[in-house]
Amino acid sequence: MTPSSSENDLHLSESVAVAAFYKFVDIDATDNLREDALALLDAHGIKGTMLIATEGINATISGTDDAIAQVIAGLRSDARFSDLEVKLSRAPRQPFRRLKVKVKREIVTLDAPEARPSAATGRFVAPADWNALISQPDVLLIDTRNDYEVQIGTFEGAQNPKTRSFGEFRDYVANELAQNPQRKIAMFCTGGIRCEKASAYLITKGFTDVNQLCGGILKYLEDIAPEESLWRGECFVFDERVALGQGLQQGNHTLCASCGVPMPLGSDTLEASLRCDQCAEDRASSSCGN
Repeated sequence: MTPSSSENDLHLSESVAVAAFYKFVDIDATDNLREDALALLDAHGIKGTMLIATEGINATISGTDDAIAQVIAGLRSDARFSDLEVKLSRAPRQPFRRLKVKVKREIVTLDAPEARPSAATGRFVAPADWNALISQPDVLLIDTRNDYEVQIGTFEGAQNPKTRSFGEFRDYVANELAQNPQRKIAMFCTGGIRCEKASAYLITKGFTDVNQLCGGILKYLEDIAPEESLWRGECFVFDERVALGQGLQQGNHTLCASCGVPMPLGSDTLEASLRCDQCAEDRASSSCGN
């Protein structure tokens, strides 16, 4: 995968560039792709994580503007990823400590081999059309992310399946949705990968009207003006930025120093000493008042 300067169309102007992308596509020689991708990313000083499986690729990486542009151009030179869509944002400093390129069984774990987005998935809805869809009274809006992500932000009226991991979505479908496969459903997640696989899963279960937010929450926050936004709160991201707000601006959350869940960042407390209310309460009770 040799970078092509003619495809170097990604340019950002300040701080560190962060690129998130995924692609459901059949991949036979995963180890060969790993070697090629690792060489490409490492040659440009990229940090972050890229997962490779027989069902496709999933990555969030960071580096200089030129490095990210060269890497994306290199990936797009492979016919399997020629239409790769990339969500770009910025970080005030490097959000990853190292580069990891791994071969996994799935790029997003659902443990449902019958769900193959490369074969069939729901209808993609652009951010510009999303508000109109989810405002319809007959639409069931579902947040396919984990419960701790939903707690810091979600769309108005969204149902929270209260999953601790994406694999639990199967139980949610069986217990809450399976009785009415004709229900009109709209789903969303951070970047689109989980709701795309979730929609593929619903289709295998006989659901007939399944919709998903194209590009995920991040694309919506990037494209939709704050005064028109139906998003409330911030969006959790899996790097040291922790959360992003409207326009993909740095959010106001950090991770609990004890349990690792996201929590609001106070202006008067050192980040390293922050603990969520539950951990602070547990710590106080275990210290016997000292």
